[in-house]
Amino acid sequence: MSTRTESPANQPPLSVLQIGTQFNLGGIPRHMLNLTASLRESGDDVTLSGTAGRWCNPETDPGFLDLPIRYVASEGGPLPVRLWHLANSVIRLGIWLTKNRVDLVHAHESAPALVSMIARLWRRIPVAVTFHGSEPERVAVFSKTARHCDLVITPSYASAKDLIEIGGIPELKVKVIGLGVQPAPTYDRSEISTLRQELLRGGDRLMITVARLSDQKGIDVLIDCVAKLKATHPGYQFAIVGDGPLQAEYEGLAAEKDVLSHLRFVGRTEHVHKYLQAADMFLLTSRYEALPFAIVEAFQAGIPAVATACSGVVELIDDKVGRTVEIGNVDAICDAIVQVLSDPEELAALGNAALERSREPRFDPEYNRQQMIETYRDLVRSR
Repeated sequence: MSTRTESPANQPPLSVLQIGTQFNLGGIPRHMLNLTASLRESGDDVTLSGTAGRWCNPETDPGFLDLPIRYVASEGGPLPVRLWHLANSVIRLGIWLTKNRVDLVHAHESAPALVSMIARLWRRIPVAVTFHGSEPERVAVFSKTARHCDLVITPSYASAKDLIEIGGIPELKVKVIGLGVQPAPTYDRSEISTLRQELLRGGDRLMITVARLSDQKGIDVLIDCVAKLKATHPGYQFAIVGDGPLQAEYEGLAAEKDVLSHLRFVGRTEHVHKYLQAADMFLLTSRYEALPFAIVEAFQAGIPAVATACSGVVELIDDKVGRTVEIGNVDAICDAIVQVLSDPEELAALGNAALERSREPRFDPEYNRQQMIETYRDLVRSR
């Protein structure tokens, strides 16, 4: 597994197709958009493709190639429906590849990779796929598709180990490249203060979670934590930024557990950093992750993080910047939250260390762009 390369000078621009599942809320489309912006700024020609959404579509990006890949994945429902969308996507992508010169296809997750590999048959176009992380039992399923790609990229060393040991992908075919995180926007301090007071609702500590409302993120576990801490630490307030398929279910669960006085569902927002900067701490109760964007964004806001110890999370968080705890362990999560928040001096020290960690090269978009572009060139040369 190689981890770092240098970007060559005076190389001609590449033509790259970045293909994902969907472009609504989520870490994967955010990563794709950030990577695309960075590559375009350096002069490379990048086309985005997948199922259009709020974040990217033919109106926001005129070259966008809209394909029903979202319904090739599990959201498609019954197998015959998913196969129909697979055929539709493959045919449309194949026609597009016939009309457009592409040096390389970079797929993000298994459904886009499957579509790309079938569409590129009889064409000398390399396909790389990024594994953004999933529940351990899905590694083997993902790898059935990924092992036929020319390269498998992942941001997490733990995920890379799983791909090799569980998925059976040859080590030379796996590469670790971090996720470049864009600098945080600047907000007026009075605006942040007003938001903080609104979310605190008279309390004294504010925890922010930025997550898609899905089973992966363990929001049900978070609700149980709020219920427990409501009784012992009534000044603690929690807010969840994001939406998702289980939003109504989780709001109903929060009402059933009588915690809506201490937990707010903010919903979708384009100002995630504003909420992070208003908080005392970041909380993530996921069942599985790779290398979550949101933790680094919390570090950029100068706040520590408490998160469940799944896969790449432990590569981001140690006792200098927060705490990691056992997945699904409500008591352990609550104890860690209290431990971090109880000592103001320790809280400030953790926040300062988190801010410093956010400045490490592994989170620098330019650093990661250089790694990615050299990886692309190696693949193109190999084909």
